[in-house]
Amino acid sequence: MMESNLINWTLDNIGNQQRNGFTPPRDMREMISQIKALPPLPGSAMRILNLIGDPHADVAKLAEIIELDPLLTAQIIRWASSSLYGYRGKITTVHDAISRVLGFNFVLDLALGLAVLAPLKSPKEGQIGTRMFWTHALASTRLMSQLAAAMPETMRPSSQELFLAGLMHNIGFPLLGHRFPDEFNYLSGLINANPNLAIFNLENFAFGLNHTEIGAWLMNVWSMPRTITDIVYHHHNPCYRGEHHVLNLLTFYSDCLLGKLGIGDAANQACPDDVPTLLGLDEAVCERILDSQNDEISYILATAEQLTD
Repeated sequence: MMESNLINWTLDNIGNQQRNGFTPPRDMREMISQIKALPPLPGSAMRILNLIGDPHADVAKLAEIIELDPLLTAQIIRWASSSLYGYRGKITTVHDAISRVLGFNFVLDLALGLAVLAPLKSPKEGQIGTRMFWTHALASTRLMSQLAAAMPETMRPSSQELFLAGLMHNIGFPLLGHRFPDEFNYLSGLINANPNLAIFNLENFAFGLNHTEIGAWLMNVWSMPRTITDIVYHHHNPCYRGEHHVLNLLTFYSDCLLGKLGIGDAANQACPDDVPTLLGLDEAVCERILDSQNDEISYILATAEQLTD
């Protein structure tokens, strides 16, 4: 009850300081129900999603898809030519960017993320801005793959599922910033004023719903695979035992671990002691895997910064 009272007091206090005529909704569901349309899923994103499920996917097929989108093509070539990678040759084609510099998996990750976020115009800064979205997404795809490799083979999700879950599970934050900018700014203020409270709880207290519900709404509108819609909706719930519960639990656990590094929205979220065991993981091994992420943090942060320039 003390935490509840504290949050309610802070909501009112911060609201008085930053509201400027804005009255935050205590339940956004009615607002959402009145929206007639959302930005459509870009065609390039749909083609990349289809490629992810193609057992014969290769560099040539990925390059062909990217080259159908001039903006995406320019972004990938610019990335490969960046000083971040230190490649001294001249990159003029997407195929060269993939095969010589960036690698297939990274470009797949990058291209899908850029394509999905293209229609969502959301603020860059803060704990729920697009820079943190990219930082978290890039860190998640790496950490989840490493954790999965340490799981019993019979429990291990597919690489395609891991990729989509890591990249997309926090898509609700960019949608919030795009469609509800006043609410996004209000939530950002609450997060800054309550650094020791879980963002997920602050959302629920402020709006009566959270980014998992908003994100799942977008996934349904975009007819995304059921697997990813379930993870977007349930990834803060370690008790979920539906069809994709192992992948969901792995996403939850990865978020908790990254929260220890100050990455993502789970920094103050409690992780039940039995989660590693339920995943067939040794906790000490997981901590070593997390420690190894420190070597990549500077690279991930630099990548996220360039992506949001």
